[in-house]
Amino acid sequence: MRRNSMVQRAIVVGTMALTAALTVPAAAGTTAVGQPETNKTEQDPANFRTAARATTVDRSAIDRAAGNATALAEVPGYAGVAVDYGTATVTVSWKGTAPPAVDALAERVADGVTVDVRRTALSGSDLHDASARLLDSQRTAPTDLTVLTALPAEDYAGLVVEVGGIAAGAGAERLGQRLERVAGVPVRIQMIHHHVESTAGGRRDDAPPWHAGGAIATKDGTDYCTTGFPIVTGAGEHRIVTAAHCNKRVGALVRDGAGQRLGTVTHRAPEVDAQLIDPVGEHGTAGAVLGGPWDATWDHERYRFPVAAVQRPAVGQRICSSGAVTGEHCATIRATGIAWSCGEQTCHGFRASRDDGGVVVGGGDSGGPMYTVIDGKAYARGMVDGGSNRRSCGSTSVSTQCFSYVYGIPMVDILNQWDARIGS
Repeated sequence: MRRNSMVQRAIVVGTMALTAALTVPAAAGTTAVGQPETNKTEQDPANFRTAARATTVDRSAIDRAAGNATALAEVPGYAGVAVDYGTATVTVSWKGTAPPAVDALAERVADGVTVDVRRTALSGSDLHDASARLLDSQRTAPTDLTVLTALPAEDYAGLVVEVGGIAAGAGAERLGQRLERVAGVPVRIQMIHHHVESTAGGRRDDAPPWHAGGAIATKDGTDYCTTGFPIVTGAGEHRIVTAAHCNKRVGALVRDGAGQRLGTVTHRAPEVDAQLIDPVGEHGTAGAVLGGPWDATWDHERYRFPVAAVQRPAVGQRICSSGAVTGEHCATIRATGIAWSCGEQTCHGFRASRDDGGVVVGGGDSGGPMYTVIDGKAYARGMVDGGSNRRSCGSTSVSTQCFSYVYGIPMVDILNQWDARIGS
């Protein structure tokens, strides 16, 4: 979303001054409900490489196994994938009997990595459709209780619906019954007491070829969003992804943090809250992500990662996001298949947070890349869309709002929207 704009019940991290919509607690129905435990070493980007080898199995081997598992997401019956780095286990949840391709995953993993298969009552597709019905039905429903998000229960047998408002027992019970009828699957209500808020607010002076993680700003240089991954559309067009809520129309001029022309918006897809920018310059995109703090320079060890490929996110997996205003933050994916209202649409994606409850995103980071670093390369996971649960920011490029939960749109879904591939 744009700077100083307010979007009711949307989770968008674009502009810097935000308005309420949703603030969400920890990831109910995926790992554990409530505040995460502290583990500062693993969460601090500066210590990320050390933490990546905290188990006897190299974390990159576990991430590769998870990537092979999430690659089956389009196969009927797929429910989800969860990672446990401590036990080097990748759990694949599947509706009904899993096909041979799932059993074959165990033969492709490194020594020490285990693949477990768990049978579920519902698939990810079942719950995706159910959560869309539920959110669509409630967006304009008059009620004292506001439906904020819906996500798969841990056992994929139904939905956990996060609701804000006065926790009136009878009212919540009636709402749960109504939502269950609309969704067509079992629903468990969870009351929460903060909101997911939209944000949109630099690497301030990038130039062609453009990197993911750079600043998008107004003519006077006021940051409001972040550049995302480079892609190549099915028509062969080289484009930069960012959040659709950052600009209002096709044809909008986009500038970098120095106020110089970055490109023009050519495509918009509000259903995945994404838009494409046609970048200026003979070599439009660098095929790389800017990491490290917001003010990192070329001598920082995490300043630049080449983009390797795209993979779907998995619960429990380590993920980093890079925003122009707050810099790079690394966290743990707490939920996949989560649904929320983004403007007039229902968006689906994932949610991540740090174990110590620290900042993972801030206003102005919308549109930025979300990725897992494997062998020094960034594997695209998603696009920053929003945040919740306000926290004090610390050092940022400009004054903004910060949050301890980050919401992302899967990059696979954005690519599918335009029959595209990750670019270079």
